[in-house]
Amino acid sequence: MLSNANFLFEIGTEEIPAGYIPPAINSLKTIFSEKLTHDRVDFTAIEVYATPRRFAVLISGLASGQRSEIAELKGPSAQAAYDSDGNPTKALQGFMKGNGVEAKDLKVVETDKGKYIYACKQLDAGKTEEIIPAIVTEAVNSIPFPKRMKWSNKKLTFPRPINYFVLMFNDRLIPFEIEGITAGTRTRGHFVQFNRMVEIEKISFYEKILNDNGVILNQDDRKEKIRRALADAAVKAGGILNEDEDLLDTVTYLVEQPYIATCHFNPDFLKIPDIVLITEMKEHQKNFAILDQNGRLMNSFLAVSNNPVTAFIIRGNVKVISARFNDAGFFYTEDAKLKLADRVESLKSVLFHKELGSIYDKIERMKSIALNLCGELELDGSTKSKIERAVFLSKADLDTAMVYEFASLQGRVGRIYAINDGEDKEVAEAINEQYMPRFSGDVVPSAIVSVVTSLSEKIDNIFGSFSVGNIPKGSQDPYALRRQANAVVELLVRNNLNVDMSRLLNSVAANYRSGVELTDKILEFISVRARTIFTDEGFRYDEIDACMTTGTSDYLELYRRAKALNSFRSDEKFSQLLLGFKRMNNIVSGFRKDNSSYSLKFSEEFMEEKEEKDLFRFFTDKAGEIGSFIADSRYIDLFELITGAKPVIDSFFDKVLVMDKRTEIRDNRLYILENILGNFRGLIDFSKISDR
Repeated sequence: MLSNANFLFEIGTEEIPAGYIPPAINSLKTIFSEKLTHDRVDFTAIEVYATPRRFAVLISGLASGQRSEIAELKGPSAQAAYDSDGNPTKALQGFMKGNGVEAKDLKVVETDKGKYIYACKQLDAGKTEEIIPAIVTEAVNSIPFPKRMKWSNKKLTFPRPINYFVLMFNDRLIPFEIEGITAGTRTRGHFVQFNRMVEIEKISFYEKILNDNGVILNQDDRKEKIRRALADAAVKAGGILNEDEDLLDTVTYLVEQPYIATCHFNPDFLKIPDIVLITEMKEHQKNFAILDQNGRLMNSFLAVSNNPVTAFIIRGNVKVISARFNDAGFFYTEDAKLKLADRVESLKSVLFHKELGSIYDKIERMKSIALNLCGELELDGSTKSKIERAVFLSKADLDTAMVYEFASLQGRVGRIYAINDGEDKEVAEAINEQYMPRFSGDVVPSAIVSVVTSLSEKIDNIFGSFSVGNIPKGSQDPYALRRQANAVVELLVRNNLNVDMSRLLNSVAANYRSGVELTDKILEFISVRARTIFTDEGFRYDEIDACMTTGTSDYLELYRRAKALNSFRSDEKFSQLLLGFKRMNNIVSGFRKDNSSYSLKFSEEFMEEKEEKDLFRFFTDKAGEIGSFIADSRYIDLFELITGAKPVIDSFFDKVLVMDKRTEIRDNRLYILENILGNFRGLIDFSKISDR
């Protein structure tokens, strides 16, 4: 907690849903920060804490009043402000009256739109305790909860009933009331163990008062206490904790004071796949699994309680989880009666999207993408067959009771069922890994069957969404298409796969409405995400631009070029060499701008200067190596080779005038430069290289 806080606002409530709390914390901090800044009330820091039954805003360094400020208010134009006799017009009089200013406060200011009247006005400096109630009222009414409700006969809406407010500044109460709920200086302890109101004599005592009354206010402290207690309890049970950060975040907002209950279930349930039992524990009961030293599930689990653990609490948790496991066992047994392959036909009647058809239609589109990818990657017949099988079965588990009950198991339970059905292991893994990577930092599939299946899934989602107008705008991306485009680039780059994305998109465009017209737009969308990934790799913006504006849509090649360019950029000789190439490009492109159809002619007899002969011979002699390095994507070797050209390029520009008055000499020199640049056309756009 802020040790020097001089402001406290607490909302005491009934138990708020855990998922509502983190966004509300951020919202409260933003509201107070923005409103205080707008109202010219200075502060040092704002912290917001929360438990299931309270939100607390603490502010340090909150000023006693508004900051004194003179505002400049814009009025009518100078021409409209006075009549021909120099008297104020009605427009100026209205401006003065409306803003409470006098003639002595006015001045004429020259703007880009002409002369205007401005008034200098000393803004009122109100006291903080007079300003705070309005800010608090707005905060209570504008926290963006997923759902608000009315309670009793009050108009005020909140996810759960509000029981009390605390509002204090400099250890004194600020009078405040909303619909009969009056602010005081008393907070409530733990609702079971210390269910009483406790006086807050000083704001600095607030956290200790709560701690003494069974409440850990700081959510970060509460989370770490839970984390340590869970790990210790798992070890005492003879295993290790199955760590789950998302679940830990959830239970942090389910308790005010954590207690860990170690529970044991019937080991017969372990016949059900681990992932099913763990998901059941997490999603329905918010329990943590315990694993043995081999990573297998033990018949023990941990429940985080808001009250001291008793035999009654343990029995209750075991009873509920056992009932859940019985249901899961039933689903698992029923699903086993029908193989995945026999479920695919039923997907024809399962709607994927009203404009994109059924899940089966999606599988057919994925198959088209996958087969084109097989061609791009020149995969053998055996691998191609496995990919076709993986795509065919990829959505079959959507027809199972298990996935109907636990949507998060799609793919994962499909893998288990595929193995049980005797499918090839690579096919089974691909059913699971088709959704990976799910987020930044997630595992990127490496097996080619999984990679192609995953690419097919994501490219279809992107193309399909674009075809029906579901295109991300601003911060809105409800179908997570940006994340999926990131995944497409990562799958290709991390697995060293060369795919011409433009050609691939055009190959499958006929499967989508207005597909041909959308390919360029989708390619640009994916390329923007590639730029983000390359930036995260530490590549400079001009290095990325120089590679990505060459017309190439092979993201692996673009990555390799940008990486090589970046690694050589620290070499001063190479950096200067790039500027030499940029200079060549500027000279040639400047000429071509006015002479686009002009045919340059070359003859060795027109080379007069030693420096131009040296430049010509260097690149003529090295042309074979340059072409070989580019063909083999050996960009490091390429850049090492052309770094040797720096002395001859420098000498050329120092001693030779390219734009000679004699046309044949000028054309000869332009031809040499254009021929050199031609080696790298489609590889690097030197015009994008920054001089800085």
